Amino acid sequence: MSFKAINLSQKMLSSLSRQHYINPSPIQIRCIPKALKGETLMVQSSTGSGKSLCFLIPIIEKIDYSIQKPQAIIIVPTRELAEQIYDFAIPFTKEFPNLKIKLFKAGEEIKKSTKGLSVQPHIVIGTPGRLKDVIVSEKALDLKHVKTVVFDEADMLLAEGYFDDIDSFALSIKNPQYLVFSATLEANLAHRLEKYVGNNIPIVNEEVMTSSNVAHYLVNIRHIPLNTAIDSFIKIINPFLLIIFASKKETANEIYKYLKSQKRKVGLLTGDLSSRERKNVMKQVKNDNIYILVCSDMAARGLDIDNVSDVLNVDLPNNLEFYYHRAGRTGRFDKLGNCYTFYNSDSVKKPLALIENGVAFKYLTLKDNELIEGKGIEKTHPTRKKANPELDKEIRKAKNIALGKSKGKIKPGYKKKASQAIEKVKQKHRREVIKKDIKRQRIERYKKEKGLYE
Repeated sequence: MSFKAINLSQKMLSSLSRQHYINPSPIQIRCIPKALKGETLMVQSSTGSGKSLCFLIPIIEKIDYSIQKPQAIIIVPTRELAEQIYDFAIPFTKEFPNLKIKLFKAGEEIKKSTKGLSVQPHIVIGTPGRLKDVIVSEKALDLKHVKTVVFDEADMLLAEGYFDDIDSFALSIKNPQYLVFSATLEANLAHRLEKYVGNNIPIVNEEVMTSSNVAHYLVNIRHIPLNTAIDSFIKIINPFLLIIFASKKETANEIYKYLKSQKRKVGLLTGDLSSRERKNVMKQVKNDNIYILVCSDMAARGLDIDNVSDVLNVDLPNNLEFYYHRAGRTGRFDKLGNCYTFYNSDSVKKPLALIENGVAFKYLTLKDNELIEGKGIEKTHPTRKKANPELDKEIRKAKNIALGKSKGKIKPGYKKKASQAIEKVKQKHRREVIKKDIKRQRIERYKKEKGLYE
């Protein structure tokens, strides 16, 4: 099936042909005709499936050029993804010369963002915070004619807490078409979107959460030091372009420094980098000056990097749904890719959860600078629960008092009294544990609010 089979204008077909888009992907076949009719859609689709065209084609086809006002807003979680979609949309202006597209991104001065808005764009692309600044604070955009609102990477918009910013301007738009795109559609996301799309919208999805072009591997590194394991792994697979994911930016920084010291052509992409630094890293990747990119989840989200041959997870994210986004960096369109995940006997819980969720892993063990095939995940042997000497001491003391041993005789009803005394000690211990946990959670929350974590 070609794009000609979809009811598109000749100008759109010419533009697609010039950009070498001939045959639509499965998700494009399912989405574009419905979106052209103005239907609201919730789309579950893996990265690299061509979802950007799912919303750009219908939006461009439905622009009314007699109205020089915003008619579509595309909301994304990161400035890199905003830039990527903008760069993806601009080539269409060759066949649609009157089409005006404006990018609003975090990290840019507000005056620069609002410059030139005396002529309003037809399509607005931006991050939630910057869109809130421009629309709510500066009142620089008129949304009365907006017909389509796109939430791209919606699960990340939710995970990063962006919906409060989005609500500040998007809820004021009267009866638009909503196009929601996400690699995962969890119940909490569907609940958060109800105020926009309602609760009876069918989900358009692919058969699997990750591309069938991606092979998934669990690599038991046993207790080899992480940097040593990474170095051996790179030597063994000799990747064309490798993305290494770490859940913590500190870990990502350490890996980057180590690989740099080994004279590897490596780049780093974390939330700490400035916009200019990120652009420089991406330019180096594009120019083949880098063949290893060390990333955090947020920094790499939605990036469209061609020819990623392999992905390596040195650990797994707390939110296992992000695994699918990591794996989606490779195996894009008709290309093959590999996604490797390190683990050892102390970290089998998350890999087992992914297996239960349907990820078909192949098993490898890193040994003597070789990847040896295995038959399954190697679990740790169950260990006895660690004793708590202080608790045991308190229990013995309470029991002896209840039994009257301190006075050399046993009191009547000693069993019941001893049991009650022991239970009181245990309750006191549980309260102390809960207090400590609450204190720990408060400290974690404080650090997060103060930006001490990524």
